[in-house]
Amino acid sequence: MTLFNLLTEGSAQPSGGNGYTMYIFLGIIIIAFIVMSVVQNKNRKKQMAEDQARKDKLCSGTTVITIGGIMGRVVSVNHDENSFVLDTEGTKMKFDKRAIYQMQLPKKVEEEFKNEQAALAEQKSSKIKKVEEAPQVETTEEKAE
Repeated sequence: MTLFNLLTEGSAQPSGGNGYTMYIFLGIIIIAFIVMSVVQNKNRKKQMAEDQARKDKLCSGTTVITIGGIMGRVVSVNHDENSFVLDTEGTKMKFDKRAIYQMQLPKKVEEEFKNEQAALAEQKSSKIKKVEEAPQVETTEEKAE
């Protein structure tokens, strides 16, 4: 016997119901799982996009800690190769941007980045307001009255 058959037999007999209760309960659990997965996926994509935008702002003078624990200042950035050169007390090493664990942009660049993020958030909210404030189109039934 399969596990599904055992569950259906076990829930249908003791409850005395018609047997659909278990299917409804199972359906609710599956829907809840799908909703949670979609929400988590959206949050993950948003975080990844923000991280990528932050890494695109990488410039000389940025303090970086790599995934290997190496800390230093960025000397040069090659956006074509998606890499940067890190200076760690006189030793220069080349890394891929994916190796960045943590970074502290220079204050001027950090302020520009925050302003850009705020402007993007404001654009999104203004688009939502425009959609909400859009004029309603009258249907032919409303015109007839």
